[in-house]
Amino acid sequence: MATLPTPPDDLTPEQLYLGHLELIEKVVAQACRRCPFSREEAKDFGQHVHEKLIENDYARIRQFRGRSSFKTYLTTVVQRLLLDYQNSKWGKWRPSAEAERLGEVAMWLERLLVRDERPFEEACQILRFNHRVELSMAKLADLAAKLPSRNLRHFVGEEGLQTEPSRNLRPDERLAARETGAVKRRIYLGLQRAIAELPPDDRRLIRMWTELKVADIARILGVEQKPLYRRIEKILGKLKKSLERQGIRRQDIEEVLGSLGAPDLDF
Repeated sequence: MATLPTPPDDLTPEQLYLGHLELIEKVVAQACRRCPFSREEAKDFGQHVHEKLIENDYARIRQFRGRSSFKTYLTTVVQRLLLDYQNSKWGKWRPSAEAERLGEVAMWLERLLVRDERPFEEACQILRFNHRVELSMAKLADLAAKLPSRNLRHFVGEEGLQTEPSRNLRPDERLAARETGAVKRRIYLGLQRAIAELPPDDRRLIRMWTELKVADIARILGVEQKPLYRRIEKILGKLKKSLERQGIRRQDIEEVLGSLGAPDLDF
């Protein structure tokens, strides 16, 4: 059996590992910042890196020959581990041709919305903080609306299959389902675009309204309830007009606004 190479400077692989724990954490953190990881996923990936660096008697560290700095070598190793980790978690990901045509931000956004199934607002926050994207939510919604609808393969267990809808649809049924999904996606993104155009206080109020009754909102904000009803009605009117300008049908507008939640307003 061939003997694995030994790291330079007469340090054992274990000494090299233990002496650079802080550097390893920094490199891992830097890699995670470029990815749409949640805090839990970043923590899990960090543990994965340490396990891989230690496994097989520090085999990956033994391969370091000193031809570059240890930081450079470690960055390369972590990047490869990151790709393997992502592929094992989500499968290999390829952006759509349209996303590639629209540019890097579109490819990031598509990955967040489709592969990672992030809500639109969360995807915008990740782009803003992880990738320093300065586009407004309205412009990002416009970009998302141009992306093609894509479905990822999901794996479900035997118990989940019992409630999984049948996929043995006729071609016309599959086409109708795709068209329905595309319409719903367009309406949803249109609503996100409309909300993004509102002043910050109105955005906050309309999101509170989707979670709470107007009476509760009035109590939280310390304002009278009746004027708050009128204010919310005006905001909904703005959303309607914005959706109409985007070419969304009135019946779809009524449906999407009605699905927001609070039943104590008649629109």
